[in-house]
This record gives sequence, C-alpha cells and structure tokens, in this order.
Amino acid sequence: MPPSIRLVCRLAPALLFLGLLRGLAASPDPDGAALLQSARRAIDAYHAGQPRADGTVRVVYFHPSDRDPLPDHAARLERIMTDVSAFYREGLLRFGLETDGVPLERKEGRLVLHVVRGKKPAAGYSYESGDDTKAEVRAALKGTVDLDREHVIVIYGLSHREPDGRHVFAAPYYGDGTQRSGVSHAADCERLDPTLLHDTHTPFVFTEHYYALRRETVASFNSMYLGGIAHELGHGLGLPHDSGNAAEEGYGTSLMGLGNLTYRNDRWGGPNPAFLSRTSALRLASHPLITRSNRGRWEPLKGGIDALTFSVDDGGLRSHGKAGGSIASYAVVASVWPERDQEDHRARTAATAVELGEFSLTINPPKAEPSHLRIDTLHVNGASDSRRFLLTFDASGRPDIAALNASWLVDQAVALVRQEPARAREFVTEAAIAAAPTADAKRKLALLRQALVPAEPLDVARVTTDRVYLSDARWTSARVGWGQVSRNVYMLDPDDRAGVFLVLRGQLYDKGLYAHSASQYAFDLGGKWRTFSGAVGLRDGARPQGSAVFTVRGDGRTLHRTGALRAGQIAQIRVDVTGVKELELLAEGGEGHIHNSWAVWADPLLRR
Repeated sequence: MPPSIRLVCRLAPALLFLGLLRGLAASPDPDGAALLQSARRAIDAYHAGQPRADGTVRVVYFHPSDRDPLPDHAARLERIMTDVSAFYREGLLRFGLETDGVPLERKEGRLVLHVVRGKKPAAGYSYESGDDTKAEVRAALKGTVDLDREHVIVIYGLSHREPDGRHVFAAPYYGDGTQRSGVSHAADCERLDPTLLHDTHTPFVFTEHYYALRRETVASFNSMYLGGIAHELGHGLGLPHDSGNAAEEGYGTSLMGLGNLTYRNDRWGGPNPAFLSRTSALRLASHPLITRSNRGRWEPLKGGIDALTFSVDDGGLRSHGKAGGSIASYAVVASVWPERDQEDHRARTAATAVELGEFSLTINPPKAEPSHLRIDTLHVNGASDSRRFLLTFDASGRPDIAALNASWLVDQAVALVRQEPARAREFVTEAAIAAAPTADAKRKLALLRQALVPAEPLDVARVTTDRVYLSDARWTSARVGWGQVSRNVYMLDPDDRAGVFLVLRGQLYDKGLYAHSASQYAFDLGGKWRTFSGAVGLRDGARPQGSAVFTVRGDGRTLHRTGALRAGQIAQIRVDVTGVKELELLAEGGEGHIHNSWAVWADPLLRR
C-alpha cells in the first residue's frame, strides 16, 4: 500500500474485513466510503512496490514591481496553506482514507515561499493577466520550479486599500491541471487569515472582477477567499467543477461547486459549509501527490471507454459500458448540468466502480431541459478521459436515448478515424451508416466514410456539370498554418481533441475546406466558370482571441476580402470569376497572429 494512503482502521489481517465493515458503517457517507475503498484496492495494486515520490505543491508569492509583499505574508500563507491542506485531509478522511492532505513544500517544517517581483507596476496587472504572470513566474524561477512537471499555486499580492476603506483586488483567479502538473492562481490580502474566521463583527468591503462593491464581515470574506484558494488548487490538481450528488445535499456545499464561497462557514456559524464531494475524493485517490507514486504519471492515456449504451432507468439516465484504455480504470463519473449555464459549477455527479472492466451507473438530470453530459473514466495513474454529450429530452420529458447512442457511435467513429484508420474502414461501413439511429449520425458517418475512402478529385477545368464544390476539386497547390490540408472535414490529427466536422455557428456543412491560417488553396478554373460563393468563418470552438481574414484572388488580383472575423461571425461571399484561370482562397490571422485562427471555407461553390 502506498505510504500516504492508509486505511483508517489498522487492524491485524485476521480482523481487517470486520474493521472495514465497521469503518464504513461509521462513515457519514457509507456508500461513498465503500466506493473509495474499492478504488483504493485497484490503485494500491497498481502502485505496489513503487519507490516513494516526494512531489509537493509549490507556493509562489507574486507582487508587482512598485509594491512590497503584503504585511505578514509569509506567516499568513503558512497558516492559509496549512489550513487548506487540512481541509483536503479531513475531506478524504470522511471516506476512510487517511492522508497527510495536500503535501506542501516545506523546509525544516516551514512552508517554502518562492517570491517573484513582477516586471510591471500594480496598474499593469488585472484579473486577465494570468498568461503574463505565468510567463514571468516561469522566467524568474527557471531551474527552481518547473511549471510543466509540478503543481504550483501562485498567490498574488495585488490587492490594495482605497482611502474609503474599500479593498480592491486585481489578481488572476483560476486553476488548471492534470495528474502531471498544474498551475493555480489566487489573491492575497492582509486580512486573509484562517485565524480571522471567527470575526463576524468587523465589516469588510471590497471590489473585484465579479463584484463592483460587496459588503461582508471579515469572517465571511475569509470563507470566500480562503475557499477560493482551496477551490483553484483543486482545479490545479485536476478536479473539475462538481456540486455533488443528491445523497450529499445535507453536508453543505461542494468545494468544487460553489463551496469556494462557504469554506469553513461552520467556524463562524454560517450556512452550508464547504465539503469535499464523493467524486472529488474519488479523483484525488489516484493523484500522484496522494498515492506518493509516479508510476504511469507521464504515460499517455490511450482510450477510456470501449463500449457505451444509454437507457432510461426509473426516470434516470443509465449508462452501461466497458472501460478500457492503456492504463486500467477504477471508476467512472457522470456529470450533468444545464446547457443554458455558461459554466459547469452546478454539475451534479454520480460515480461507480469499474468491476472486471465494466460499469453501470444512473444519474438523474435536474430538469427535463437540454443539458451537458460528461462521462469520465478515472485511471489508476491519476489520469482521466472524458466524453461529452448533449442530453435532450422528448415531449414527455424522457431523455432522448437515440440521440445519445448516436452521439456515442459518431464519437467512436471519429476516434477510430483519427487513431486507427484501418480499423475505422471496417467500422464506418455503408451498412453502419444505414443502421445509424438518427439522421444526424448517418450524415456524420457518411462524411467520415468519405474522408476514409475519398473519391478522385475533380478537374474543374474539364468537368461539364453546371456546378461543383471546390472541396471536391483538385487543387494545384494547398497549405495550412496548422496540421494538414483537408476537404469536407476538419483536420484529422490523431493528437487534436477538437471536433472534426465543419461547423459554423451551430450549422454543419457537408462541403468545405479546412483552412487554419495562414492558408492557401489554388485551383485551375480554365476560365470556364462565372461565380464563386460560400460562407466563411472560424469553426465553432475557436476561442475569442482567434480571428481570420478571408481573401478571394483571381489571377493574382483581389476579388473579395473580408474584415477580421471572430468566433461566431460568418461572412457570405459571392464573387464574379468570369474568365479567371487561377482562383486562390487565402486565410490569414486578423491581428498579427494565427492562434485559434480556425478558418473554414464552407460550401465553396463554383457555378457556370
């Protein structure tokens, strides 16, 4: 058994089973404790005999060039991070897992702080400065802290107090990570201290990115901002948002839901104190910082779910399948949250153990409204694999099972096309297309089939039809700024996790050219066509910083040029190409870079 995961009851082997039963019965969540113990057995077996890994969370204190660190920052951070680690220790203990909590970098028993003075004054940083500050931390601590292979939390001394007594915060506040590494960002304040969680009398007024003006007590402020540190650290360790399940409603508010606002509320009499949910604990059980083993930590995870079917079970949504992958899976988690929510903070969860490679679990969607559904397999090396679906409902309020099963079928086909084209040709057959449960699935499988078994490109200078799509035509030259040129589907890169279909503002196009900037496609028209038309934009999923400018050029002369288009924007193009011999379609980044410039030429049609 790895040294830092220990069953609370340390009985002699002959009494172990009896002790386990008693431990589960004493747990406030016996079902969760049983699930965690099942997970622990699989995880322990995988890591047995491995050398101890001494990884820790490393704490960076960042302050601007024109200000010193906030008063008493080192002593306060010692108390803050110790309390946060203890919160995780207590949360895991609720399920029968005795740990040291989140391990922190210490020297001679004291928390190690890596202090970084920023390159800019305080006015140069804001809530949106995370990329810049991360780059500064990387440069300042090069050779000391490795952001790509360690878990790091950056605490920002970027708050100040206005003459009216109001505190103003301007720090990045988010976290992201996996079992391999992660970086979290959170804010400091001279009144941030777990010893002040009892101060329910002193008012605290502040301004930050969410609140123009908010009034709290010192105690409730500490619950919010200490909870923010604990929450963002969770993200840095790889925990997604999770509001828990129905059986946990009486415990308070899940830390990875909205529990960042109610951290340690019980210390001052506040409502719904934060707790570590069953599924958050289940994920942490295999984390290298908890198992103290690096076995498999850096191995790529290939595959997660080998088979999956959906059905309705007493009004709930039942998922049954086989969990596979290159590294064994010990549990499966389902999460569901309303599609109308911009974030997944309200995600309700359900979890089950993987037994002999199979799993079955039921989750009850909160309402009969379109919702996001995510199925995650959890693996013994701390990794996870996610599959996402859109959950819709029929007129009677029952989940649309046909649409879910069709979505899974298409996802499987996409994965095979990317990873194993030879197998994909056997999977995506004409018979499979005909048997697909929905028209949308038939359409998408047909597009994948065309990509696997492409038709001979047409010579548009010689065809006799009245119209032809350039995505079916032979080009004389082609290049893209990222990946490989592709027709009628997006790039089929085995390492790319973005969608493969050409979708602009929710509309799927059967015909089109993948044209990530900077790109160029050239065609010999032979002077025999009259008009070119199409729709252009960034494929759905592009981030806001992406943009593209589209240019149609005939025989070296610009015939049409769009302005810079961002995600969600589409331009319709119709150009006279009478007499044009060479037609060029070009896309370039709209702001001097090509990041997220996922350009698409949709329905690129020539007419006589």
